[in-house]
Amino acid sequence: MTATFKEQELAGWTAKAGNYDANFGVVTARFAPAILDAAGVRAGSRMLDIASGPGYVAGAGAARGAQVTGIDFAAPMVAEASRRFPQARFTRGDAEALAVGDATFDAVTCAFGIGHFAEPEKAMREACRVLRPGGRYALAWWRAEEAGFFGLFYDAVREHGNPGVALPPAPPFNRFGDPGELERSLGAAGFRDVRVDVHELQHDLPSPETVLAMIQRSGIRSAMVFDLQTPEAQLRIERALVEAAARLRRGDAVRVLFPALIASAAKP
Repeated sequence: MTATFKEQELAGWTAKAGNYDANFGVVTARFAPAILDAAGVRAGSRMLDIASGPGYVAGAGAARGAQVTGIDFAAPMVAEASRRFPQARFTRGDAEALAVGDATFDAVTCAFGIGHFAEPEKAMREACRVLRPGGRYALAWWRAEEAGFFGLFYDAVREHGNPGVALPPAPPFNRFGDPGELERSLGAAGFRDVRVDVHELQHDLPSPETVLAMIQRSGIRSAMVFDLQTPEAQLRIERALVEAAARLRRGDAVRVLFPALIASAAKP
């Protein structure tokens, strides 16, 4: 029987937990301060970090003096976060069915998790449910259609492979890279005072080959897309990706843009 999108996501994060920090982790961790600011996290805040991964946002929240709980559905990620940030509490949990009472937290965060959920609407409603009135929810997601890291990869797939390979049914990868869609979805989940900000982080990679390595070692849906290409298409995609990334070389590094949106909203 074919695995569902959620099952494939869980399998992927379980297998790649140990690789994440050295790959995408060096990028996503840099968004933590802006996400915490958007959620209004400060000393004494009761904070829930959803899809916590290795715990960057949760750990940064605890460093501000917040009382932090982080959840992730992949047990190895929970173990990694607990090892890295013992000042926060981490546990396994499902973003779409939080085992938490109503109005428990002052702030809820979700860094680059929303596009990995099979039913993101449920995840947003759950975040709203567990917030106290006046509390804020902040999330981040990639602008994959913009010129940047994911643009390099998906452009190469469109030009040299098959972007329509048979993945399990799932929300579009780019859905929450659209400010209007974020505003609409957060409003439908019960939030008010929605704010969406563009963040265009630049990050230096050591070589053009690093782009594909990051996809393979700590990507999930993008890795599925690459793995389902024919061997011939994989070679063409890899060649095109390396050539495109090489044009971004600045001195000894490849300077890649990681455009993202950070959205926040309040519970009425």
